[in-house]
Amino acid sequence: MKKIFIIVLILITGITSCTESETDGTQQIDSIPVVKIDTIAPVAIDTTPIQKKVSTLQYTAEDATHLLLFEKFSLGISYDQLKDKLPAVKPLHAEDFNEQLGKKGLQESLQDISFLKYKGKLEFNFKNDTLVRYSIVFNESNDTKGYALYEKILNYYSDQLGSYQLVNIEEDNHYAQTNMWYLNPDYLVAVYNLNTGNITIAAQTYKPGQ
Repeated sequence: MKKIFIIVLILITGITSCTESETDGTQQIDSIPVVKIDTIAPVAIDTTPIQKKVSTLQYTAEDATHLLLFEKFSLGISYDQLKDKLPAVKPLHAEDFNEQLGKKGLQESLQDISFLKYKGKLEFNFKNDTLVRYSIVFNESNDTKGYALYEKILNYYSDQLGSYQLVNIEEDNHYAQTNMWYLNPDYLVAVYNLNTGNITIAAQTYKPGQ
């Protein structure tokens, strides 16, 4: 009987020891390794707008005079008045050397000029001895160079006169690009002919396309 009592006492003591060890407030350390997620910093996006380089027209003092002839004299003047302004202007002849046109009062003056490093033609058109148009025509046979030069000319005049207006001329739509500025009362016109490579700058008394 005494042995049984001792065994029961030992069992009770053991159970009590286990219970106390589970509730002694000691936290068990979790031995499972924690996997850290690699948080890569986001790439900073540069939101600064890219500045587009605008090509500028390169020209000499003589070129500048030709580019701004409409400031030197007004359309509507006579041949003699034009000669006072431009003593080097060539004599008049019938337009396109066609005497029938000459009899209708259509005459022109033509001369060779150097313009923007190109060989060009300066032409003055008269109707009944009244200047109705002048034009500078030169040629760039390379399409890429021609279009780039035409854009520089548009930029130049836009700086001088403000934004240009696109002119839609049906018969030339597939071959030429025409833009204009209103000079009040006259018009300044810039034309690039994609087919021939000719670039024309003209001032005239009538609206392009009419």
